[in-house]
Amino acid sequence: MNTKWRLFGFSFAAAVFMAGYFLALPAASQSTQASAKPAGAAKSDSSGTYMPGCCGTNEELQKFYLGLPAAKKPTPRAPDGHPDLTGFYDNPFNTVVTKSADGSVSFVLGGRRINAYKFPTPEMPSYKPEYAAKVEAIFKNQYGASTPDDPQYDCKPMGVPRASMVPLQFVQTPKMVVILYESNFIGQTYRIVYTDGRPHPKDLDSSFLGDSTGHWEGDTLVVDVVGLNDETWLGGAQGHTEPGGDGQPGHQIVETHALIHSDQEHVTERYTRHGDMIVYEATVEDPVMFTKPWVLTPRHFMLGVPPDDRIFESFCEARDKSHIVRPSEADEPQCEIGNAITKPGDPACRR
Repeated sequence: MNTKWRLFGFSFAAAVFMAGYFLALPAASQSTQASAKPAGAAKSDSSGTYMPGCCGTNEELQKFYLGLPAAKKPTPRAPDGHPDLTGFYDNPFNTVVTKSADGSVSFVLGGRRINAYKFPTPEMPSYKPEYAAKVEAIFKNQYGASTPDDPQYDCKPMGVPRASMVPLQFVQTPKMVVILYESNFIGQTYRIVYTDGRPHPKDLDSSFLGDSTGHWEGDTLVVDVVGLNDETWLGGAQGHTEPGGDGQPGHQIVETHALIHSDQEHVTERYTRHGDMIVYEATVEDPVMFTKPWVLTPRHFMLGVPPDDRIFESFCEARDKSHIVRPSEADEPQCEIGNAITKPGDPACRR
């Protein structure tokens, strides 16, 4: 992503409020910098190059991303022979710019949340009935993608796996891997993944990002995360930006119903570098709230352009919760499915 679109020192709540607000606008009132190709044009050719829109399953999705030029580059390796995850990663980020008749200009970070390309619908956790009802109530009380029920409006760290989105930076040593999060619009946070064989502390206090230990399985860093508190969400809200393909803008993946969890959450992460791309996979277990483990749709982190790009200082001030709109019978948000606008309350909206 070009650094001119990266904002820092900016209240997260205000950013998400704007995005949630403009999500409700009709498509005709928006203008985008990138023109979308018809979904029917998506295909693969005889050379094995996969075009945006090709993917209906997670298997096809992986084949699509691993076929991109960035993933086919040589994978750098550390002196110990393991892939070197070190680097700054950021995915292409489309921005919609709208100029009103009065001359005011609005910027919608991330642009359209759902474009004409075909990508798999992300899996949602299998909640036990009593918790599924709570999640559905939270979802229905959102305006667009925003709700003051979201803990991120209190400037709390995102938690795991929610924090695993770009922009971020990896610093790898023989004994640890440090993950630096630019903000997720929350403020700078970091995690240390110890790879020196140490176990988790026996007297571990729970925290937002827990305790992480890792080991290598072939070319994949496998991370075990425990000690997570129940004050974060698993996903929801604005989601995260995935690369749209070679030369294409990114698109948003939103796990709309991946929300609450207990303090018994246990996460197993897998980081695999392919050239200039890292594939992130995670399995979340919660014996209190889930009927079975939740397997995330794989995420993809692209090496920043230019490659010597770096994270910015960022911070969050929780001053905007009172301004976030809640839905009502007289004012319900609409959303885009492809290029169509759904009616308020459409069950297909953002699912």
